[in-house]
Amino acid sequence: MAPTLEHVFTMREYLHPDIVDFGPKSSGTTRLIANVTGGFIKCNNSDIEAQVLPPSGDWPLMDFDANCIHLDARARAKTDEGEIYVHYTGITILDEGTKKLLAKAPDAKPTNFGDTTWFTKLNVETTDQRLKWMETNVLVGQGRWHVDEKGLAAEYLVYMLKN
Repeated sequence: MAPTLEHVFTMREYLHPDIVDFGPKSSGTTRLIANVTGGFIKCNNSDIEAQVLPPSGDWPLMDFDANCIHLDARARAKTDEGEIYVHYTGITILDEGTKKLLAKAPDAKPTNFGDTTWFTKLNVETTDQRLKWMETNVLVGQGRWHVDEKGLAAEYLVYMLKN
């Protein structure tokens, strides 16, 4: 039988408006650095919430030949009972909506989950005993762009793979 997915938390990370662009590497990809200024992790089916705090960020590689972004992000978050460290990698297709948001185009709009191909694999470490189960399960996420008064954010629905 095929495994199933169980939604376990939602994570939102607000990006600092000044994203560092290192320009093209000899391989043809472009390295960016996007600092995260804040955000949250809200656990599904519980009242556990964590605040995303600096230092957090993403060090993506833009691959214009393949029309995608290779994600390599880390986030620090704090609950009322401990710390959470999240490291995730993944891929985002550079569709028109994503290109407009990253270019800060005036007609850029937030996206819905499923509007673009954007998937991640997450690894979690935590001192919060209530969340220790995250360290021993396979977690995957689906991403989208969120925009509000706080700015541009990457938002993920995170799922646990289950038998």
